[in-house]
Amino acid sequence: AKALNGTIIRIVPGSPDCINVMEIRRIDHTSSELLDGPMPEQSELAAKIQKLHIFFSLLIPDLSNEERQLLDEAIVTTYRNKGITYSNASLDDPAHPGQYREMPILGDLYDILLIAPETKRLANILNRLVHGSASTFNQRTNVNLDNKYTVLDISELSGDLLTAGMFVALDYVWDKAKEDRTAEKAIYVDEMWQLIGSGGNQVAAGFVLEMFKIIRGYGGSAICATQDLNE
Repeated sequence: AKALNGTIIRIVPGSPDCINVMEIRRIDHTSSELLDGPMPEQSELAAKIQKLHIFFSLLIPDLSNEERQLLDEAIVTTYRNKGITYSNASLDDPAHPGQYREMPILGDLYDILLIAPETKRLANILNRLVHGSASTFNQRTNVNLDNKYTVLDISELSGDLLTAGMFVALDYVWDKAKEDRTAEKAIYVDEMWQLIGSGGNQVAAGFVLEMFKIIRGYGGSAICATQDLNE
């Protein structure tokens, strides 16, 4: 990356680089509408919440059905407190036309989870990413993918943070890949087994599979690498 004047983004506790997993990113649908015509509007908040459920299933593998429902309600409340609802119009910031409202961060969700006794366990687990050793995850996005060659390095993460960090990075890259269908791009994912292997997560694997299946439609290609052919 350095030889090609690329950008290296390090996703690791203590790094100044951060990607806000709760950020709803603005995507220009102009090229898609030119190619396919007007498309029915889909709620961007609903789509983001689906991704957040994948993130939390990686972070908390033993999440129960009841906790998943309570988590869903807490996420909706967190966005509502920022003025964001299922209506895409609510995303626009009245004070800054053409921009989205300020997005919540994990700390905002943590505060909601901490209120109810039923979600205290979830708050305790999330605390590491809010006030603990991995609190760098509790910041607003301060990096970009404008460089034509960008590496998101998660090699220093371990345990559940490794799979969660890989998903955060991949989700960010995938949103960037969908921005402009007319721009050619390629996504390379090393050590993919972390998300889809025997120790991975079925929901995350479904997300990865969907990306590989439809990325051609966005003018891109996806490549994954592994040292174990059995995977």
